[in-house]
Amino acid sequence: MTSGAGAPEGVATARRAPWQRRAMLATLAAVAFAAVAAALARRPPSWWAPLPRDAPGALDTARALEQGIAGETTRVRGPGEAAWSVRVRAADLNAWLAARLPQWLEFDRSLPWPEGVKAVQVAIEPGGAVLAADWNGFVVSTRWRIDPGAEGAPATLRAVGTSVGSLPLPFGGGVGAWFVPELARPLPLFAPLGDGRTVSVVGAELADGEAILDCVTSAGGGR
Repeated sequence: MTSGAGAPEGVATARRAPWQRRAMLATLAAVAFAAVAAALARRPPSWWAPLPRDAPGALDTARALEQGIAGETTRVRGPGEAAWSVRVRAADLNAWLAARLPQWLEFDRSLPWPEGVKAVQVAIEPGGAVLAADWNGFVVSTRWRIDPGAEGAPATLRAVGTSVGSLPLPFGGGVGAWFVPELARPLPLFAPLGDGRTVSVVGAELADGEAILDCVTSAGGGR
C-alpha cells in the first residue's frame, strides 16, 4: 500500500516539472527583456548633443535665422509669382532652440513647455527629421515626415515613430505633441500672415543636416 500510494505522488511531481521549467524560463526571458529595454531606453541617439544656452555665437545665429525666415515669409510677391524656397540647417535650428526659445518662453509665460524637459535638439536626415527632448533624464525622440499635398494644397507634417533612447515605442505623436497638441495628428503646413495672405509649404527636400522647403504665398486660404 505504501509503495502504491507513493507512485502517483512521483508521477504528479514529474508532471509538474515541465511546467515549472517553462515558468522559470519565461520569468528569465521577461527579466532579460526588461534589462535590455532599460539599457536601450537609457542610450541616447548617437547625434544627441544639445547646445547650452550660452554657446558662443548661438544667439546671433538664432536671431539671424528668425530674421531670415520672417523676411522671406512676409516678402511682397507679385501675382502668380513662382514658388520660392528657404534652406534651413539643423545647426541653426538647434542654436535657436538653445538660445532664442528660452527668451520667448521667458517673455510669454503662456507658451507651453512640458514639465521635466531640460533640453531639445533637432536632427535632419534624408527622408525625415527628428525632434528629441531630455525628459527627466531620458532622451525621447519623434521622427517626422513631410508628405507633399495634392495640387494646390499644403504639405503635411506627420509623426512616423517615437523612441525613448534607442528603444522604439508603438505610438507616434510623441515629443512634438508635448509642445504643440496639434502635432498629435497630421498637420497641414501653412500659416496666415497679418496682411491676410497665407504661406504654405508645398514640398521639402531633406538631406543630412539641412532641409529645403518649397513654399508658395497666396492671397488667402492656403488649404
